[in-house]
Amino acid sequence: MNRERKERLRKNLLELKRKLWAELREEYFKKLGEEYSEQFHIPQDTEDLSLLDLIEDTGLTIADIHRERLTQLEEALRKLEEGTYGVCDECGREIDEERLRVMPLATLCVECQRKRESS
Repeated sequence: MNRERKERLRKNLLELKRKLWAELREEYFKKLGEEYSEQFHIPQDTEDLSLLDLIEDTGLTIADIHRERLTQLEEALRKLEEGTYGVCDECGREIDEERLRVMPLATLCVECQRKRESS
């Protein structure tokens, strides 16, 4: 992989990582603020409790998705340093930069992805 490509890919991955961390921090701070305000608004019935449970579960699910993506980004950055990021897991060819810009965690080139989806 040439140096310019590696730098462009690194920049793209680091920007996505920064955005995901910002979103995750915002969700946690928002959640903490809501939890403190909830101390003064005790639910009165089971419907209120059910709604609060649903909101909490949804928030945790979104946070889990962000954490998983951040883990995948760390793995992509590690692979970039090793020289294996941006290389198709199936055929071994370089994945097009445009595809990686749109789908930074892609591990297959477009052709191999199509083959996998059609089988």
